[in-house]
Amino acid sequence: MKRKRWYIVIAAVILSCAGAAAAQTFARTDAVETKSSGKINWTVGEVYAKGIGSPPARAMNSAQARAMATRAAQVVAYRNLLETVKGVRIDSETLVEKYIVKSDVIRIRVEGIVKGARIVKKRHLSDGSVEVLVAMPMKGAFMNAIVPDDFGSSTVTPLPVKPAPISPAVPEPKPAPSRPEPSKPMPSNRPEPPKPAPIPPPPSSPSTTVFSGGIATGVVIDGRGLGLKPALLPRIVDPQGSEIYVGQVVTRTNAVEQGVAGYAKDVKAAANNFRVTDNPVVMKGTRAVGNARTDIMLAQADAVKLRNLSGKGDFLQHCRVIIVY
Repeated sequence: MKRKRWYIVIAAVILSCAGAAAAQTFARTDAVETKSSGKINWTVGEVYAKGIGSPPARAMNSAQARAMATRAAQVVAYRNLLETVKGVRIDSETLVEKYIVKSDVIRIRVEGIVKGARIVKKRHLSDGSVEVLVAMPMKGAFMNAIVPDDFGSSTVTPLPVKPAPISPAVPEPKPAPSRPEPSKPMPSNRPEPPKPAPIPPPPSSPSTTVFSGGIATGVVIDGRGLGLKPALLPRIVDPQGSEIYVGQVVTRTNAVEQGVAGYAKDVKAAANNFRVTDNPVVMKGTRAVGNARTDIMLAQADAVKLRNLSGKGDFLQHCRVIIVY
């Protein structure tokens, strides 16, 4: 009987731990950055942090003790979340912490957003304490508080739609008079000359592995092996350092609502992500640039190609960009 009771206790502990792990289980292809105070999932665009609270000795009953422990855990979780958020890179020059220190307005707005983070999981521990996991999205209110007011293109001009040319009416041709069929030549006994071997098509560029031609619906930049670091406002530049993508193309509204770029650890998963829809072009980055190495440089040929493709569609204007690192 005692052995059975121990099995039940052990099973309960295992299920409890499994539930807590499931609350913060990330996909294998998610780009997750771990900080001492929490985690940043750059693929889903959320920041996570935990907090543990212990019941006070002065609690009148177990229900009150649990409620006070939960409240204490939330306070610690929000504090850890704020510390994690401070370490988020805005661009290659700036952390969120710099903006918070420089502006009381930004600090108050960010602290308010952090305190409004949702509770993902609550777990009651065996000693009466409570563990709380909170999560905060980086898109929306947080991006609106952090992204500078003068960021981005002022307007997005839609590409003009050219009307299809109208062909002039062509009179229906009269049927040609019938002619007698020419006599077929007599077969020759000489052997036919050998046909030349077909010339194989040139190999496709290794930088583009998914794009099937036509209008591109997004771009995936493979930045693996470059020491690249994720940021809220990453730039794509050419070998001369001229910007191809971000503030010159994207409006502030699109940046705030959609996020400038998504991140992943796997090229195939990135190319199949809904963010870049069904016909993305995949390009290989050559260098990670900028002080914090958050910007990515393309080879000259790919830089020209990306500019040409973006001129035919609006995928860059709508932030349909995923960076693999």
